[in-house]
Amino acid sequence: MFNEFYARDTSKKIRAVKQAKAQKGERVNGEVPYGYIADPNDRNHLLPDPETAHVVKQIFAMYVRGDRICEIQNWLREHEVLTVSELRYRRSGSCRHPRPHPTCIYNWPDKTLYDILGRKEYLGHTITGKSYKVSYKSKKTKKNPEEKQYFFPNTHEPLIDEETFELAQKRIATKHRPTKTEEIDIFSGLLFCGDCGYKMYLQQGAGTLERKHAYTCGKYRNRIRTGELCTTHYIRKSVLKELVLADLQRVLSYVKEHEREFIETANECSAKAVQKTLTQQRKELDKAQSRISELNILFRKLYEDNALGKLSDEQFAFLTSGYDEEKKTLTRRIAELSQEIDNATERSADVKRFVALVRKYTAITELTYENVHEFIDRILIHELDKETNTRKIEIFYSFVGRVDTGDKPTESISYFRQIGADVKSYAI
Repeated sequence: MFNEFYARDTSKKIRAVKQAKAQKGERVNGEVPYGYIADPNDRNHLLPDPETAHVVKQIFAMYVRGDRICEIQNWLREHEVLTVSELRYRRSGSCRHPRPHPTCIYNWPDKTLYDILGRKEYLGHTITGKSYKVSYKSKKTKKNPEEKQYFFPNTHEPLIDEETFELAQKRIATKHRPTKTEEIDIFSGLLFCGDCGYKMYLQQGAGTLERKHAYTCGKYRNRIRTGELCTTHYIRKSVLKELVLADLQRVLSYVKEHEREFIETANECSAKAVQKTLTQQRKELDKAQSRISELNILFRKLYEDNALGKLSDEQFAFLTSGYDEEKKTLTRRIAELSQEIDNATERSADVKRFVALVRKYTAITELTYENVHEFIDRILIHELDKETNTRKIEIFYSFVGRVDTGDKPTESISYFRQIGADVKSYAI
């Protein structure tokens, strides 16, 4: 008994010391991210590792370029780059897991690469308090939510710039499988149905020509299995590429020629959009909080009736089961809305960043995975209007949303075999 209380007390003291270190921005347990080494003069300061810093940069560059994880793994294997655990063992003589076979010391796991791609430390920041121990009796740890972690900006030299990191996070958020031709589609993760909001899927065969490749609504495609209804929203890939390239050139040309006017207009539109969204979210938040209060009163009354014998345990369980589920859903939604309202300013259009992005390019003559995902946030494909033979496409650009230059919408006319007529697709 004495040993148990002593161990528990010691564990509390250790946790308190670690938490105090985390709050100061000091590293706990000596963890150094791959690509960095500890400064010999100050163990809490990180320096780029001459041996591995270039590997981190290469991993990010390949991923942002559109390469698949297996292609990054092949590059690491071909260049005989030691895995993180093997490098740690060779430098310190210790390892957390059993050492792999000598033929596998260059085989990088997917999880390690995704961990590297998601680390904000490569932007030059320090993040502590990422996890905590469940109990002093167990070695198991749990992840802390972001709001409970400690963030210290600009504490060491960054290896990756902000734009590259955000582009990597955007691709991680829309992870996708490769096509049958073993390549990542140029619009992967960006196309959505303009009516139901579902993802658009690429239809292609391994041996078919690209001019025959097309996109259709995912909900329509899965209608037999799910029972949900929507229309095809069919559009050829070649038509979409032509339209997006033309619209991207229009936007770049306008921003370069009318930079000041574009910044003023975009800032004004952003402020209005943010205000409208905030108003709607606050109304929904107030409604949810009011319903939570009502549920708390109902729970209290039912509990009192059960305690006084007016309700049996079975009746109490039956009546509260539905309320309990509703309360959990409302609690989750309130947390989401509160977070969205807090981050409303951050979600507003960052016009200066878009202008800086435009300045990077003199001209764009061909679409690539990198420039498409760098400039475009999402694309909505609307159903073909068979009365006028027109199709609307909405293009939302990163940081600024839709860009209205005052010119005619970008158009593309192509023959649509299914209706036997020319169809005009236009982007707004």
